[in-house]
Amino acid sequence: MAGPKLSSLIDRHKRYYDQYEREAFDKARRYYRGEFWNTSQLDASTNRTLLRTMLCSKNLIYAIADTAISALLGPNPQVAATPRNPRSQEAAPAVNGLMGYIFESNRMRRRAATALIDAVLCKRGIFKTGWDQKTDRPMIKVVDPSALFFDLTVRDVDDISYWLEATVVPYEVFKRRVEEGKYKVRSIEDVRPDRYPNWMLGGRSQKDNSGVRDAFQWVTVWEYYNRETNKVQHYVQQTDEVVMEADIEYIPYSMFSLNQSGVDCLGLSEVQLVLNQQETVNDLLTHMKQITYLMIPRVLYDSGRITEEDLNKAVEAAVGSFVGINPENSEALRSLGTLFYEMPIPQNPVGVKEFTARQEDDAAFISALAEAARGQVTGARTATEMAIIDAQMRTRLATREGHVNSAIEDVGEKAFWLCRKYMKEEKMVRISGSRKWATVDLKSIADVDVSFSMVSYNPIRQNPSVLAETLLQMIPFLIENPNIDIRRLTEEVVSGLGIPTTVLLPEEEVAARMEAEAAAAEQQALGGAAAPTGTPPDLPPELMAMLAAEEAAATGGAPEEALAAGGGAPIRGEA
Repeated sequence: MAGPKLSSLIDRHKRYYDQYEREAFDKARRYYRGEFWNTSQLDASTNRTLLRTMLCSKNLIYAIADTAISALLGPNPQVAATPRNPRSQEAAPAVNGLMGYIFESNRMRRRAATALIDAVLCKRGIFKTGWDQKTDRPMIKVVDPSALFFDLTVRDVDDISYWLEATVVPYEVFKRRVEEGKYKVRSIEDVRPDRYPNWMLGGRSQKDNSGVRDAFQWVTVWEYYNRETNKVQHYVQQTDEVVMEADIEYIPYSMFSLNQSGVDCLGLSEVQLVLNQQETVNDLLTHMKQITYLMIPRVLYDSGRITEEDLNKAVEAAVGSFVGINPENSEALRSLGTLFYEMPIPQNPVGVKEFTARQEDDAAFISALAEAARGQVTGARTATEMAIIDAQMRTRLATREGHVNSAIEDVGEKAFWLCRKYMKEEKMVRISGSRKWATVDLKSIADVDVSFSMVSYNPIRQNPSVLAETLLQMIPFLIENPNIDIRRLTEEVVSGLGIPTTVLLPEEEVAARMEAEAAAAEQQALGGAAAPTGTPPDLPPELMAMLAAEEAAATGGAPEEALAAGGGAPIRGEA
C-alpha cells in the first residue's frame, strides 16, 4: 500500500480508537490498579484530604482478572503435537520436548497471564510470534491492544485481511537500522524524534513516568501486514515513507477475546460486563464509611455560658479528677446539664450490606467465577467435592478457556513453523513424561507434519490430594489390567503427586533386580537359600518403585538434584 493510503488508514483507525475504545481501556486499567477516584478535578475549596479518607472501594476487577488467570491458564501452559503421518509419529515426543523448551524459554505462563489481563480489561489478548536470530529460537511477545488495529469488517479473527501495529522505538535504534540497511529513508534528518505517544500510555499521563521516557527520543514505526498482498511494510507516518517492505509467509499475531461481541471480532471485556456492579459497590461502601464516620458522637456546647478554656479542661482531665470551671453566673452552674447537647447519630439504611454483597455476587456470576475459584468455599469439603465444584465452574468457563487455548495453539503452530524454517543450532530437549533427552535439529523436523492442541488444565491432576484419593481407588484395577503399562503408569502417578521421577529406578536396574529375584526364587524352589523377606517377590517392580516414591514424598527424601517431570528442558536466559 502506498504511503498516503496507509496514512489515511492509520488516521481512520486512530479516530475510531479515540472515539470508542480509548476512554474505556484507560478506565479499565485505572480500575485494575485501584485508581477509582479522581480527586484532582475537585475545586480548591474542597477538603481533598478529608474526602480521600471518606472514599472507599473494593477492587472486584482485580479479583476477576486474578481469578481468571488461575482458572483458565493453570500453572504451566503446554501444547501437545498430534502427528499427521507415520514419520511424524516417531518425531512427536521430540517435537513436544522442543515446544516445552520454547514455551519455557519465553516464560509462556507469564506472557499468557499478561495477555489474559489485557483481554479482561481491554477486550483482547494478543500474542506476537517471531524469530530471534540472537537466541536462535522463536520469540513470543504480548502486544498492547491499544497499539494494534485490524480489519473491522469481519466477524472472525481468521478472516482479518490486514493488521496495523504501532511500534515505538528509540531514535538511536531507528538510526542504527538505517545505518545497517534494514530501513531506507530519503534523509535521516527528516525523521524527527518526538516524545512517547500520549495515546499509548494506557491511562497514565506523560508526567507519571516522564523522567524515564524522556531519557530517550522516540520514533513511531507502523508495521502493516497485508494478507491479500502477502507483504509487510514498515511505515513512518511523519515523513510518509515506507522504510521497509518484504514478503510474508505468516501473520505473527494470535488474538483472542474472552467474550464475543456478536457483531465483530473486537470482543467484549470483563470490565464492560461488570462495570456497573463495580461502581455501585464503591459508591455503597463509601456511603457506609461516611455514615460510620458520622456515628462518632458530636456534642454541641453553649459558648456564651462556658469558655473554651474551661471546656478543654473538662475534656483533657483525667478520669475521676475534679475540674474547676468559672461559669458566667451561678445560674449556669446550676443548669450545667443544659450547656451541652449531643447531636443525633445517623444510621446506615437497612439492607445496604446485603445489597452490596449481592452486587459482588452478581459480578462473580457474570464472570462465571464460582466461590471455589474465589477462595470463598465455607464448610468442610473433601478433595473430591472440591474437584466437582471446580468442574462445575469450568462448565461455564469452557467457552472462554477455548478462546485462550486456541490462541496459544496458534502460537505453537507459528513457533514450530519458524523452527522448521530458521533453526540453525541443535537443541537438547527433555522428552515429556520421562527422564530421556533428545537432540532436535533442523534436519530432524524438516518434514515433520503435526498439529498442536492445548494440554488442558486438569484440576484433579493438579491437586495432589485429589489425585492421591483417586489413585487409591484405581490402582488395584490398573495393576490387574493387562492393557496398562505399569512403568508408564508409575511415572504418571509419581509425576502427578509432584515427586521427581528421578526417584524411580532406571529400567536397566529394575530388569536386573527382576532377574535376581527370579534366580533367588528358583534357588528356593530347589531347596536353596530363602527368598528375600519384606515386599512379596511377586509384586511388580514398578509398583515397588511407586511405593518407594510415596515414602520419599512423605519423608521429603527426594534428592536435591532431581529434575521436575514433564515437558521440561534446559532453559537459556532471555535476550
